[in-house]
Amino acid sequence: MPPLKYFVPNSFTAASLLIGLASIVLSAQGGPGDFELAAWMILWATLLDKAEGATARLCKATSDFGVQFDSFADFVAFGMAPAALIYFRLMATGHYLGWHKWALMLSAGLYVLALAVRLARFNITAGSSDDVFIGIPGTLMGAVVASGYLTWDKYHLAIDVLKLSPAYLLIGALLMVSNVRLPKLKVRKSRAFNVVQFSNVAVAYVVGPLMLWPEYLFSLAAGYTIVGVTWCWLRPPQSQDEATEQLAT
Repeated sequence: MPPLKYFVPNSFTAASLLIGLASIVLSAQGGPGDFELAAWMILWATLLDKAEGATARLCKATSDFGVQFDSFADFVAFGMAPAALIYFRLMATGHYLGWHKWALMLSAGLYVLALAVRLARFNITAGSSDDVFIGIPGTLMGAVVASGYLTWDKYHLAIDVLKLSPAYLLIGALLMVSNVRLPKLKVRKSRAFNVVQFSNVAVAYVVGPLMLWPEYLFSLAAGYTIVGVTWCWLRPPQSQDEATEQLAT
């Protein structure tokens, strides 16, 4: 029997997987309020995924089983669920017929495929350094899609904005399997930076479960992606040692 310390992080992973499945079911039903709840569930899975990682490190409960189990959960919650949300929501508009429907299916399928490739690559390689992600994590991309949809829905933005979602999925797919670098959220030497960083994370764990301020969560997810990638692009490391030193500051 495995030690009890593995139970908590693996429980978070199991919950994330089940919530991802529930999100897919709600998107397929497409009833009043179903799409909104489906999107929030993706964000809940994001919070659970981060809690799982933090708990596993804190309890020193990382394992090969946990890595594989986490990948299955990520594939469902951040691959299939966001793709299902966009696919079924756009199909509900009644505008996607003929080749438009097939194009939508293709974009959703490529998004899911890209995450599968990313997870498989991560599982057989280092995947990223201790300081940066190589390629945009599927967890973050799922949060961008879900919070972006909720922001669109909350402010009743033009339908044309939503119709661009297939393009967003394709861009997201490319970013997940790309070699762009993104700094990890971790303690830095700057106290002010740490306060801002972890304060935002703490707020996310409050407003997410309460289903509040999706625009705030969207700004966090999208802002972290844009600023982080730009920062790494402007400061390319000359060596691995220099990369580590840059990101430690």
